[in-house]
Amino acid sequence: MGSEYVLAFKENRIIVGRLQVLLEEKEVRVIVRSDTLPGYELTYHLDELFVLKADLKKAAPIIDKYKTFINQ
Repeated sequence: MGSEYVLAFKENRIIVGRLQVLLEEKEVRVIVRSDTLPGYELTYHLDELFVLKADLKKAAPIIDKYKTFINQ
């Protein structure tokens, strides 16, 4: 993945998936990494969402607003 992406959010798959959609709608480049071990189907049901460093300023307010929304 390289150092051009930074971990921005870690949560269950459904919540990360929705945030991914919101960020991609605003043309923020993201990568989602799942904790599932291939071949074993073992998981903690947590995904990590990484944001391109160049897009971090654009992503930060979206992520903050989303965190507030899900914690209501």
